[in-house]
Amino acid sequence: MLADDRPRNDISSHIPLGRLGHPDDVVDAAVFLASDEAAYVTGANLVVDGGWSTVLPGAPHRKAIRT
Repeated sequence: MLADDRPRNDISSHIPLGRLGHPDDVVDAAVFLASDEAAYVTGANLVVDGGWSTVLPGAPHRKAIRT
């Protein structure tokens, strides 16, 4: 899965946050939405993709941010 010729590695190099997501990234978002801190959140789409949706084909191209 992690060989250099795998499409996954090419995709991860284009994600603005510079890495593939981890299961905890999604878990943290779900825990937030289930918490009292999200009590006033209604009808929102919470995208947990490291910025990938901003660089998909057809999306405006932005330079990746590296920290």
